[in-house]
Amino acid sequence: MSGWIKTLGKDSLVYGIGYGVSRFLQIIVLPIIAQALTLSEFGYYSNYVIFYTFAGGLFTCGLDSAATRFFFDSEDKKYHQQLFSSAFIFILALSVLSVCLFFNFSPFVLGLLDVPAGYKDSMQYVLFTIPVVALNGFLLSWFKWKRERTKFLINSSSSVVFLLVPLLLISEVTFLFIFKVIFWSQLVIAIFSTGLAGGYLRFNFNARVLWSLLAYGFPWMLVFLFGQSRTYLDRMFLTNYLNDSTYGLYNFSVRLATLLSLVITAFDMSFGPIAFSIWNKEGAPQFFSRLQSLYTFLISAFACSICVFAPLLIQLLGGEKYAGAERILPLLLFAAIPLSLVNFSNLGTVYAKKSILSTFTLFLGLLVVLILNFILTQRYLQYGAATASLVGHVVIILAGYCLSARYYSIPFAYGRDAITFLSFLLLSFMAVNFSFGSNMYFEMLTKAVVLILIVVLFVWLVFKSEYRKAVTALKRRSLK
Repeated sequence: MSGWIKTLGKDSLVYGIGYGVSRFLQIIVLPIIAQALTLSEFGYYSNYVIFYTFAGGLFTCGLDSAATRFFFDSEDKKYHQQLFSSAFIFILALSVLSVCLFFNFSPFVLGLLDVPAGYKDSMQYVLFTIPVVALNGFLLSWFKWKRERTKFLINSSSSVVFLLVPLLLISEVTFLFIFKVIFWSQLVIAIFSTGLAGGYLRFNFNARVLWSLLAYGFPWMLVFLFGQSRTYLDRMFLTNYLNDSTYGLYNFSVRLATLLSLVITAFDMSFGPIAFSIWNKEGAPQFFSRLQSLYTFLISAFACSICVFAPLLIQLLGGEKYAGAERILPLLLFAAIPLSLVNFSNLGTVYAKKSILSTFTLFLGLLVVLILNFILTQRYLQYGAATASLVGHVVIILAGYCLSARYYSIPFAYGRDAITFLSFLLLSFMAVNFSFGSNMYFEMLTKAVVLILIVVLFVWLVFKSEYRKAVTALKRRSLK
């Protein structure tokens, strides 16, 4: 079991560094963009980014998951080339043709995104970005599952480097310039990554192979569709209820909450390969149970620490005009945590290759988020929308646990994990709403000390067995 933890830790570190560098650079880019744009423009900017991210992922058609699943069926390189080439050519052709169609309906797209006509010049660069985002997503998945870590690191971090450098060099950052740079940076890394994967790219399109890939990938495309629709559903409602400035402030809070993805994404990327390789081995169910409890504790504590230091982060990344963005952070951060627990809740359905059941859980969650947005958002605005997301995401994992138990039994400590989650959620609310002085730094230091003491208390009371094993292991190592 210790070997599994080492493998998981090593992969998490590699993917964490790759994604962490990318996310860290995006955090550096955020203040440049946030300070260059007005609150209203930041909302329009966010809607454009949501659109090309959603479209790029949708036009991948689940082929990123399908190609890597079929990859392990044979060690024949020609077969691998057929998989890669057929998927690559299809994604490129579909996304380019779709973008041509979007150009003919640009006014409709602007209205759908609630972006004023004064910002339509940026639309062409947003549309051009879609095919390269789709290709980059496919290539990143390919490098990950082939464990080509250097290529993965290059793909995940270079696009942000190409975005950061021009923004640092230009004297005046405008709305249009931002999207020009986004397009060119994505294009450069797509061309470079394609060159890195050139050994698998051949112009021998195989319709039979593609059909098999699409048949397997279709449920995963639905997973993406339901997942992203649920994630962005709040913005669809809030554009009708918030003024442009408040909507921009909310989008900044959402960007700030993505700090949590530094941990979540690294874990997501490394969990799948290790889980698939050990779940038939003795002790694997117990390992998954202990790992979920530990992960829930660590990710919840990290989310709480973001809330503690939120005033400083807002000052550094946005400035005074984004003051107050921390109020909604606890709901946004803890709404993201249940989604990362899908790795555990869907273990049984993935083990049984019942991908349609994973699609069902996401559809159920989307339905709950949609209904709650109708009920809560008009009355409670951004707090209602964030609450709808939190509840919907919890429904997803609860449904996943129920469906998975039939195929793969894991003795999860549901009560302990729920108490951990709720305790840190409450602490996070207290951190952003309770103030006892005018000195921001002294207040953050005091709250940080309290958080550390609570974390230590949790380790001693809730994770006593894990604590003893860790201490014993450290003592043994020190005696060697």
